[in-house]
Amino acid sequence: MDTSADCGSTDASALKTDTSDLPAYFQHWHWVPNSHLSEASKCGLSPGCQGRFIEPVRDWDGADQTPLRAPLNVSADTIESVGAKATMTGDVQLRKGDLSLDAGYAQYNRSNSTVMLRDNVVLRQPGIMLRGQFAQIDTNKGLGELQQAEILSFDTGARGTAGRIARPDYSRFELEEASYTQCTPDNETWSMHADSIVLDYNSGRGVARGTSIRVYDIPVFYTPYLNFPVDDRRATGFLFPSIGIADSSLDISTPYYLNLAPNYDAIITPRFIEQRGEALETELRYLNKYSEWAVSTSYLPNDSKEDIDRWLLGISEAGFMGDRWGTEIDFTKVSDDDYFSDLGLANLAVKRSTHLNQQAALNYNSDDWTGRIEVQRYQTIAAVEDPYQKLPQMRLNYQSPAKNFQLEPSMEFEYTQFDHRDKLRDGGTKVTGQRLFGTAGASLPMRWRWGFIEPAIKSRHVRYELEDSDLAGIDGSPSASSGQFSLDSGLYFERDLIISDQDWTQTLEPRLFYRYSEYEDQRDQPDFDSSALTFTYQQLFRDTRFTGHDRLDDANQLAIGISSRFINNEAGREVLTASLGQLQYFDDGRVQLPGDAERKSSNSDLAGQIRILPDDNRWLSVDVLYDARQGVLNQTNLSYHQRSDNGALFNAGYTFRREGNTLGGLDNDVKQGDISLSLPISDQWKLFAKTQYDFEDNRPVENLIGAEYQNCCWLTRIVYQRALEPDDNNGSNVSGVSNTGTKNNSAVLIEFQLKGLGGLGTAVTSVLKDSIFGYLSDE
Repeated sequence: MDTSADCGSTDASALKTDTSDLPAYFQHWHWVPNSHLSEASKCGLSPGCQGRFIEPVRDWDGADQTPLRAPLNVSADTIESVGAKATMTGDVQLRKGDLSLDAGYAQYNRSNSTVMLRDNVVLRQPGIMLRGQFAQIDTNKGLGELQQAEILSFDTGARGTAGRIARPDYSRFELEEASYTQCTPDNETWSMHADSIVLDYNSGRGVARGTSIRVYDIPVFYTPYLNFPVDDRRATGFLFPSIGIADSSLDISTPYYLNLAPNYDAIITPRFIEQRGEALETELRYLNKYSEWAVSTSYLPNDSKEDIDRWLLGISEAGFMGDRWGTEIDFTKVSDDDYFSDLGLANLAVKRSTHLNQQAALNYNSDDWTGRIEVQRYQTIAAVEDPYQKLPQMRLNYQSPAKNFQLEPSMEFEYTQFDHRDKLRDGGTKVTGQRLFGTAGASLPMRWRWGFIEPAIKSRHVRYELEDSDLAGIDGSPSASSGQFSLDSGLYFERDLIISDQDWTQTLEPRLFYRYSEYEDQRDQPDFDSSALTFTYQQLFRDTRFTGHDRLDDANQLAIGISSRFINNEAGREVLTASLGQLQYFDDGRVQLPGDAERKSSNSDLAGQIRILPDDNRWLSVDVLYDARQGVLNQTNLSYHQRSDNGALFNAGYTFRREGNTLGGLDNDVKQGDISLSLPISDQWKLFAKTQYDFEDNRPVENLIGAEYQNCCWLTRIVYQRALEPDDNNGSNVSGVSNTGTKNNSAVLIEFQLKGLGGLGTAVTSVLKDSIFGYLSDE
């Protein structure tokens, strides 16, 4: 059982009422249901458990000592001593340190400190109880053997019976003709029966031979050898299988975990996919003082439906060389574009991937300098535009430490070699080449308690060396330069408030941010990796409106914003933050990405933002863009999250984006809502649900429903998921894009665990974590 130092007592002092009314079988195993436990003692109960094993109070003299150093205390109805032996009969009680022995008859040998006991023998040491009809025990060590025996671990809840139980050392129990379970007496669902069982608490593993697993005493599984855990440590052995049904096909995976060394392990998973064949999946993990590695593979030879070999390779690495250097690898490659849609049972969301990242990077960080060298390409697995490859990209940034009223110089340099699978020299349409980008500037922060002013200047330059420009009839070496000046300023006002007899502080924080950037014609420059930033309240105060460096944006604009915060002084919590702002344009926005028109408006949408955080378990976020000229909302994002003390979880969200205003390229508006929840309806039952609906096209995007039941000894979860997917590489399930070429795919995933026989993460747990924000398994 899971107990912590902060929980109540787990010995007899934890009882709320007398247990004499409990069934004899409960009392025999010291099992106490919740109705007889104090509230404090229920803390730390394993999920789903309706009680706990309560160890009797150890109240004899010397119970806190080891047997080797403690004196032997004996009581019995009659005691007869002859030479080195003492014979005791009737209510025999021997106490030697923390060792307790009770029996109907005992014979003690003073020469070797051993005792032979018979007739209802009970042996207790901290956390352990053994019963038997005959026992031979070394009283100095508490070691020996019992026959016709029972064993109970109060800490783990593991218990069993055996024709013989031997304890050759403190960490090892050997059982013959044995049964073992982690179920409780009130709900004994499964048990393991074996010719022999060895429980090794040094390794944290048990080994059973000639083993059958019985559910309600019905044999359901047999194996000549079984390795299973006796505590929470990881160890080699089978994990519980994942069972699913997708597209009317059965999918079964049976993982085997290999605990190869403290710093590396592996999971090997045979997988059967109905109508396709047998696959083998592996996951290898390796940790050293410099890096963490994970390598995943999957191989399905000669897919019966497609008549091709299917495979996946995934590599991830995070390295750390001292305090300044780091490395990253994120690489995924699959055999074909339909791999995830055909074989990605574990999560339907992964089927919507369009690009698989293949990236490696070396990072450098110091107080003033940061640098990065990376190579990046993608495997595109849908009929969408293929991104450019960076082979390589090198960045170097300098930013002096921020000091008030001191000039802060800054520099940024970036070199990138852009390649493409559809490049001109191979008969394609994509321009490739090199891009050099650099900036140099300085700012002067001036900060006071009541406000701040920060002027900054910056010079920006971008230059290209394009390959095969003659084939495209363009300039092979276009370049552009642009100077920029900005002035950021703000004020802080505060006032004290009394709300519901509590002290609050309200702030009022107006902010002005003026930015001027020179215009230069850049229509002859390519667009390798740039896009327009999504407009939000934070975007008002950025010094560019583009990601990437293919466009040096022009600007002559003033951002006007105001924020107010409500702070509960007693809780030390910022409960409410509200912000509103707008950009005023003094010139047209002439620099645009290919296909975008010049901006002609005199001001932006009004950008609003509200954050409400009444406590750690609830928050509400609202973002809006409002076009005051036309009196319409262009964008709304609402999200609400709540977690209750009983573990209930609720999320709700709604997104609206007007076509043509915020997300160019959409056929119509985006109107999507989603709700997800994880709801405990009792200590043992939990329900899961999620729905995501496209109100614009009147179609569900994703629905999920599931349930979980668990008690002390077993757990089951089942999830049904149905999602809108492209039925070919040209379809789309995105709201705002034509819904032709889509279909509904569904999957049923089942997880079943016998607690005490092992198990790590499963496909069901993975789906719930990805689908329900904030979900954490109780495992």
